[in-house]
Amino acid sequence: MSTINVLSVTHHKRESYDFHLLRENGQPAYHFVHFILPAIVRIDGVEHTTDNNACILYTPNHKQEYGSCNGDFLNDFITFQIDDPDFPARYGLPVNELFYINNGDEITRILEQITWAVADKFDQHIQEIRDGVISLLETLSKLYIDGNPNLKRMHETKQRFIKLRDEMREKPHMWTIETMAKHVWLTRSRFTVLYNEFFGTSPLADLMQIKTNYAKKLLVSTELSIAEISAMCGYKSVGYFIHLFNKNEGYTPLQYRKSNKTQE
Repeated sequence: MSTINVLSVTHHKRESYDFHLLRENGQPAYHFVHFILPAIVRIDGVEHTTDNNACILYTPNHKQEYGSCNGDFLNDFITFQIDDPDFPARYGLPVNELFYINNGDEITRILEQITWAVADKFDQHIQEIRDGVISLLETLSKLYIDGNPNLKRMHETKQRFIKLRDEMREKPHMWTIETMAKHVWLTRSRFTVLYNEFFGTSPLADLMQIKTNYAKKLLVSTELSIAEISAMCGYKSVGYFIHLFNKNEGYTPLQYRKSNKTQE
């Protein structure tokens, strides 16, 4: 279950006629804005004038610049941190670019509920806040994707890949490129093309990194032998496992364990 931390949130917020926001280095969190009325948004040096119900999801530390259009600015926004490595791909949402939704009132309603939960100082609403953010993301995904059948089909395919990736992280020893491709009902060649498109890396390179991360976790959190960890990561040869670990990380598994145990 992902951990979600809301840093700030508001709904139906009106700003002055000359409102202009500029954060050169963004924020150390995701920042979602729903422009209820038309706004001026600058992305990569290009100025865009939006229609009603435009949205943008900024990634952490990405430049943010937007402001009023024709003297009126009305928006909802939320700034949050989430520890899901496949967010926002899990919800099929574009990042750092404008997109439109067909029911802005629903987004405002959800953000109103989150705003109330965050503002209540007399009680903690951790689960309500988390559920609210997940509801927001799921609703955005539906409102954005449903308007484009081709995009919806690609989103559904991507969800199968993300679910596969989650399973790879849980049990990395089970997977080869062939079993991965079969799991999402694709040929190896088509699977490899889409994997690169979705995640920006080859399935083999990603699987190797997942295995390495899993090994590092076991090295620090358990007393299992190097041979046992090697087998749990899917390697038949302990020597090969040590060679790859050393090649990728710059030190052997045993050196990694000793170093991190000492740091604790």
